[in-house]
Parts: sequence; C-alpha cells; structure tokens
Amino acid sequence: MNINGFEFPEDLLYYPEEHVWIKIEGDIITVGITSLGQYMAGKIFEVSTKNKGEKINSRSVIFTLESAKWVGKFRLPLEGEIVEVNEAVIKNPALLNDNPYEAWIVKVKGVYDDKKLKKIDEVSKLFEAESSRVVR
Repeated sequence: MNINGFEFPEDLLYYPEEHVWIKIEGDIITVGITSLGQYMAGKIFEVSTKNKGEKINSRSVIFTLESAKWVGKFRLPLEGEIVEVNEAVIKNPALLNDNPYEAWIVKVKGVYDDKKLKKIDEVSKLFEAESSRVVR
C-alpha cells in the first residue's frame, strides 16, 4: 500500500508507535524500520543491536538507530532470543534508507503481542496523518 509516497507492504505487520515492520515466519520474527520511519529519522549512520543469543522482552532495547538529528531506542512487544543480526546493516546503516523492507535489522525467535502489532489497513490512517505532517 502506498501512503503519501511511502510504501507499506501488505504482507507485513506494523508496530506504529516505533515505525517498525514485523515479518512472522513460524516462530522467527524479522524486524525492520518502515519507509516512513527511515524518512523521519533522516540519513541513518549507526545501528547497534542486542547480540545474537541475548534474551529480550518488551522492556529491552532491541536496537538503536542514530542519524544526524535523532537517536532512537527501539523496544517492541516481543519476547524471546535474538537469533540473527543483519551484519550488512551494521556495517552499512544507509541500507535502511535505501531499501527499508529488504534491510531487516534483527531476527528474534519467540513470541509477540498480537494485540499491538497491526496489519496496514488497521494503521493506514495513522501513517497517512503522520506522513502528511512530516512531508513538506
């Protein structure tokens, strides 16, 4: 779905409070930032994550993104263990700006709060309002 020039694939789930997309494959949860999220952050120059093997819960900072104008610490409604970190994104954070839906950040083996993760049709109005506010 295209919202004010920002793509939101319909096969993903979204955690709109953090502008994060989630892909569920069995008990593996892949996490990345939305096209609107990366636009709002600006040019991302650093990504740091929990390490592979670390346990996480909804209070854990799973990853941090840094740009010239912003530092974001991401806590998500997930519980489990980090099973993979996208080393390509750690080495080249600009991949998040170039293609946010290919450049995932971490993969978690665990469970998620399905009441807090939404399909795009449930949050499209929110993303539409927010994108209208930030795009000049």
